[in-house]
Amino acid sequence: MYLLILRKLKNVLHTNKKEEQKKSKFNNKLILPNQPYHDDFLHTMTQVFQWSRWIGIVGSEHLVWQFWGLILLALYLAIEGEAIWKVIKALAGWAIDIAAQRSVSARLSGAMFYTASLLGLLQCWRMTRSWTSICKYWASIEWVLNLKYVPPDPTLKKRMHIIIGIVAVSTTIEHIFNVLPSLDFQCEASQCLRKYILTSHGFLLLEFEYSDWIAVPLLFMSIVATIQWNLQDLLIILTSLGLTSRYRRLNECVAKVAERNNHEKEWCEDSDFLKAYLWRKIREAYVKQSMLVRRVDKSLGGLIVISSFFNFYFICLQLFLGITQLKEKSLLNEATYAVTLIWLILRSGYAVVAAADVNKHSTLALPYLYECNAKCYNVEIERLQRQLVKDYVALSGMGFFSLNRTVVLQMTGAIVTYVLVLVQYDNSDQSSATNN
Repeated sequence: MYLLILRKLKNVLHTNKKEEQKKSKFNNKLILPNQPYHDDFLHTMTQVFQWSRWIGIVGSEHLVWQFWGLILLALYLAIEGEAIWKVIKALAGWAIDIAAQRSVSARLSGAMFYTASLLGLLQCWRMTRSWTSICKYWASIEWVLNLKYVPPDPTLKKRMHIIIGIVAVSTTIEHIFNVLPSLDFQCEASQCLRKYILTSHGFLLLEFEYSDWIAVPLLFMSIVATIQWNLQDLLIILTSLGLTSRYRRLNECVAKVAERNNHEKEWCEDSDFLKAYLWRKIREAYVKQSMLVRRVDKSLGGLIVISSFFNFYFICLQLFLGITQLKEKSLLNEATYAVTLIWLILRSGYAVVAAADVNKHSTLALPYLYECNAKCYNVEIERLQRQLVKDYVALSGMGFFSLNRTVVLQMTGAIVTYVLVLVQYDNSDQSSATNN
């Protein structure tokens, strides 16, 4: 009898325990996705930084990763030092060969490419060091408003993954097109490597300076530098998407609250007090959002300067080479030129446009505030209007320039102007040489 009673009690306790476990799991499914530390943007960006450790962006990672980053940094410095020395020799007239891939412009463009990757590596390293504090602040402001009024963005993670995939595939295709003209598939593997390195890195090595011990690390670093150069713009795009998404959520919150207030027919003193309190919380959310943009801008500003400057330089260079030298090249070289130029313009252009969207969406809530009914209008709505009008929010290049929609037109005009000046200067040099 006693044994039966004990078995029944044991079964009851076991079933209660299972029900509690199911209940806790069920509650976790409801709660965890809404927790700020499980934000889709922060999770995706953290994964990007984890993968970027393989190309030397280590930040405050484990000592093993920091050692790996220092090795890549040392290789960057060795290549950059040699490239700058080759440019100096060419300008001073000490160079043995200054034709084709060893001309002054080729040596300068090669040095600029590795300079862009080296400076981008240092700035990305700096950004990863400050990413932990940015994550904490980003997560903390998610609690400013109730999730009922600021729901999470369900498409943000998908859009970020699509952009990462497009950048990865496009970078691979562009790099393959750059490699193909320098290869000879009829030769042995060692000879193919020799030809490729001497063609693609002719600004760095002469025929008698070639060695397989130099070629293999150089081939590896060229791939790493290509990934690093594209990753700079990718980080700007992804960060801008996250900031824009949060502004879009706040703007939707303003639209919903304003529409609900405009359609209310009954009025009482208590509801007026609650409306003012809600609008104050919305205004505080915009204040914290602008503070978040400025904090991100401090970390991202150096990367924006480097990306904008070197993208501008290489777009001008590609256009100049296409206008002056493309007719002399083969069909494969023409395809390589077209793929490189199109991808460079699309990548740099989208980075600027994505960053400019932060400034655009920071004021999109104003029309909803202007349309508020006079009965619902209060001092908090007036303060929010004044705040959105006077507080200029935008990502910038370390304060030197702000990224907005007009910057795209300004950069386009500057590129066209400089390319025309370079073409005119090149034609004048050719005519003077012919006359002599």
